[in-house]
Amino acid sequence: MGKVLGYGRISSSDGQDVASQKAALEQHGAVVVFSETGNGSKLDGRDQLEAAIRLLEKGDTLLALHPDRVARDTGDLLTVAKRVVEKGAVLRIVDPAIIFDGTDIMAEMMLTLFGLVGSLEKYFLKARQRRGIEAAKVKGIYKGRPASIDPVKVRELRNQGLGASAIARRLQIGRASVYRTLKEEAGA
Repeated sequence: MGKVLGYGRISSSDGQDVASQKAALEQHGAVVVFSETGNGSKLDGRDQLEAAIRLLEKGDTLLALHPDRVARDTGDLLTVAKRVVEKGAVLRIVDPAIIFDGTDIMAEMMLTLFGLVGSLEKYFLKARQRRGIEAAKVKGIYKGRPASIDPVKVRELRNQGLGASAIARRLQIGRASVYRTLKEEAGA
């Protein structure tokens, strides 16, 4: 029997703690728990999940408490499950009890179903967020994200003879942002 690697994720550090997930994963047999904080809406940037998958060997198990801790949509959830199986391991979800080894169509159907639930949840969350922003804009409360680039500093550095790349490095912003800021300044 192979090793059990746990994976836990919380969406944000605001009042959430991955410690309870870690304890539950250890209770279910995880010898090592990989955990991270971040949005589960995409797989990009999920370094701890990648590390756990890389360490899997034939006969191992990747353990998660719930499908939405692994991924929030069908495609990503099935992608992770299939990558685990390609390593010769299994994906085990505690609640609902799913063991995906690539041979059981019912387990794949369950992952697909819970991936769809995650997608639906994500859709409703974004819709509520959009409605809230629109309502705040009508009330004059929401003004958008504050500007993160100081156009005065960009202009000063340009007047000193620095090029876009040098300005970008100095201000730690993208070169495209420098061009956009200069263009907006010229049009203003």
